[in-house]
Amino acid sequence: MGQSASGDPDDLETLFAGLDSDRDGQLQREEVQAALRRLGLPASQHYMGDLFSQYGGSQSIDYKEFRRYVATKERSMRAVFSAIDADGDERLDAGEVHRAAAALGLSVAPEEADRMIALLDGDDDGKISFSEFRRFCVLLPGAQVSHTNILSAWVDSASWVSSMEYRLGHVPPSQGLERLLAGGVAGAVSRTVVAPLERLRSIMMADRNATRLGPVLQRMWADGGLRGLFRGNLATVTKVFPSSAISFAAYDACKDVLQAYSGPGADDLSTQQKLFAGLVAGAAACTATYPLEALRTQISVAQGRSASYISILRGMAAERGLKGLFQGYSAGLLNTSLSNALGFASYEVLVTAYRARYNEQPSTGTRGILGGGAAFVTMAATMPLENVMRRLQVQGRPGFPRQYSGPLNCTVLMLRQEGVSSFWRGSLSSFAKVVPSIAATRVLYEAIVELRGIGGVRRYRVGADD
Repeated sequence: MGQSASGDPDDLETLFAGLDSDRDGQLQREEVQAALRRLGLPASQHYMGDLFSQYGGSQSIDYKEFRRYVATKERSMRAVFSAIDADGDERLDAGEVHRAAAALGLSVAPEEADRMIALLDGDDDGKISFSEFRRFCVLLPGAQVSHTNILSAWVDSASWVSSMEYRLGHVPPSQGLERLLAGGVAGAVSRTVVAPLERLRSIMMADRNATRLGPVLQRMWADGGLRGLFRGNLATVTKVFPSSAISFAAYDACKDVLQAYSGPGADDLSTQQKLFAGLVAGAAACTATYPLEALRTQISVAQGRSASYISILRGMAAERGLKGLFQGYSAGLLNTSLSNALGFASYEVLVTAYRARYNEQPSTGTRGILGGGAAFVTMAATMPLENVMRRLQVQGRPGFPRQYSGPLNCTVLMLRQEGVSSFWRGSLSSFAKVVPSIAATRVLYEAIVELRGIGGVRRYRVGADD
């Protein structure tokens, strides 16, 4: 195809006609799927849903809708094309594509760059015009029309068409920070909303005398009114932001590595592999943020002016030094690792079951509900460990004598002195707080991922239904 001016209506009509195989003036889903498969792009229901949502979610696309959407993305497509076109001749050759991919950290050999050119080269002249480039870009969901995602999708599609399926686990390398931010923001916002419930459950878990909701709520209100309900939230957010960021990013990164080594033909990871990825993510998040978790717990159970962050940090350091920041670490590590493993894996099991039951991808809101369900299962399984961790974290504070030598000793004494029910202290407040919090975190995270196109087209291939 020869070059034409950007936005030329005749050129757009030609592009539309090339997709409209039955010439009825409408792009049906089957026609779009056929075009996607020719270009090596995903043709799953998830991908199709995101693609068609740009046109109001209808079952077909007419020319006016097509032209309107292309106009909104024309500038972005042109900017990416120009960035790759180093010599400014309005043609992309294999050398330019290779250098542009390398600049983004994409591992592309010269022969792979040749395959990328061949994929889009409609007139077999060995170079790509803007019209040919745009033909590929208009079949990407709107969030994927960015410099990094277009090049990553091009690499991925050329490899897919050539049956080089080992690229299934590839992720745009520049999106690591975006992943971290998505997880951190989602976690921090959701935890702030349920901060009073977080403090309530921390007190009931850590203080053996706090057995009734009413007196504990009165105690919280007496400690500063509304501010008392949110005491410790700064420490919570300071801890949750990096913890949630690390959890989501480490889980996705670990899945990417496992996927890359799963071999050709693997379209998803096993439940055992997802559990392992969750364990790794939980261990990483816990180790990086545990001192903040210990500080947050001590702030929650403390009262009065002595409950400032500085005074508690000084007290912890003066009493036990650096070890004071890691009281109960072994129980916390086990609890967080198991919670992440069960939480992530059970969530994906629920998503898979939903997809099988309704033959469609769950919406962002539905994913939030499924995330809440996964949180319920996880909390039920790990609450005894969390109660042990809380006891270990606060011992040594005023009103909390040091009486446990470690997680095992704490477990034995709690069982002997207070019975089995002690491991479920704070369960009502925990379920009331954790389930909506995790649901909100999942909704926010999925929304940010969708909006920013994090993960590139690779995210549509894992567990694909096409």
